[in-house]
Amino acid sequence: MHPLDGAYEQVRGAREHLDSLRPDIQDFAKVVTNGVSLNYEERIVKINGVMRRVPMGTASATVNLPAPLRVSRLIGEVVRNLRSALDFLIYELACFDAKAIVERTQFVIVDSEKEFREQKWHLRGLSGEHIAAFERLQPYHPGCQWTGILRDLSNPANHKHLTTVRSPVTIAISGDNTEAILAGKHVDVNSYASVQIAFSNGVPVIEGLEQLVLDVAHSLDAFKSEFQGPLIR
Repeated sequence: MHPLDGAYEQVRGAREHLDSLRPDIQDFAKVVTNGVSLNYEERIVKINGVMRRVPMGTASATVNLPAPLRVSRLIGEVVRNLRSALDFLIYELACFDAKAIVERTQFVIVDSEKEFREQKWHLRGLSGEHIAAFERLQPYHPGCQWTGILRDLSNPANHKHLTTVRSPVTIAISGDNTEAILAGKHVDVNSYASVQIAFSNGVPVIEGLEQLVLDVAHSLDAFKSEFQGPLIR
């Protein structure tokens, strides 16, 4: 067995919870599409060589509903698995570097170099080279925002209430829908653009969690080859 097998198992657990979450997010999106509205203005466009006044609009949606409890729980499970995988990594690497059992280690995620120095005791046992490598994974380092996102999602308050993100979409209405809009009738805009459930920072839930899973797995892969020589157990 490799020392990081336990960490990789946590990543597999995160993927399993994420797979369970997908249909729930889809169902939640269907519920909030009822809040979609269409704002439009008439524009003059050429259609089949003829200039016509056509309503062009943007679809927007807001969510006043809290995320279902199951959705919040599954997001929390994904995040916990990923945090655990990183804690496993620190523990195993600290024991390997120190050639002894090292207790009370933790993957540190902070927002400044000062905070990192204050929390560095969680990394005791690690070599200076490995401590420097983990500092480069802090969110205050350019190009490493994913650890900050993971840390923030560890707070349940940050994913109990999700938002609906709909990128600005220009919708050209034609045929029967044109006449319906001009007549002031209801038009189903859901067939033109889909609602996307996102965290409060605008990151789509499923895509954002998928990326976090990849980021954690990549971090494990990057350190996997460091374990060479006798192991202490």
